[in-house]
Amino acid sequence: MDLSDEALIESFRKTKDFNQFEFLIRRYQNRIYSIAFRILGNIEEAEEVVQETYIKVHQNLDRFRRQSSFGAWIFRITHNVCVDTLRSKRRKRGFLFLSFDPHSGQEFDDYSESSTQVVTQLADDRPCPDEQMDTKEKLEMIESCLKQLPDAQRMVVVLHDIEGFQYQEIAEIVNTSIGTVRSRLHYGRLKLRELLAPYFSSANPVSVARRLP
Repeated sequence: MDLSDEALIESFRKTKDFNQFEFLIRRYQNRIYSIAFRILGNIEEAEEVVQETYIKVHQNLDRFRRQSSFGAWIFRITHNVCVDTLRSKRRKRGFLFLSFDPHSGQEFDDYSESSTQVVTQLADDRPCPDEQMDTKEKLEMIESCLKQLPDAQRMVVVLHDIEGFQYQEIAEIVNTSIGTVRSRLHYGRLKLRELLAPYFSSANPVSVARRLP
């Protein structure tokens, strides 16, 4: 019978058997990569996030306490590594942060180190009817639209609508309130629906996003 996460952690703390650590990490490998790729939109960067997450988990495993689940803890580390990666990309590229949330105020300050512009529409000149797109094209279009969401909104859309986390879990992962999670999810879904509308006859952001593999 497989041991629980907590049992594996306790065993690893006592024995320092790295095989136990690897077994524990492998349980989360695919989801860590999936989250990182959806947030960053880059295979190489997602793979780097996976490796950096492993390193940070190994370095800080003695600090893990059971106030939250190990899953929530490891995905919070993944989230933080992704945020660091996004910040690094902005510094290198002179990134201009676009918020589609007219009520965001200072809500996304922790995700942006540059100026913020509030916009209500993003032009897309690639109309293609739903019935003329095959599955691969649809998935690529969904990925493209996800990339156009502001970072904070994309994170909660990925975590909730694609990965299936609950509000409380997401609040723990991104270190914010449930109310803020709901707000980001609401505006993220609205923008995703707007972006997908030219390509899908019924662009429900939840049902469409969950088509992603």
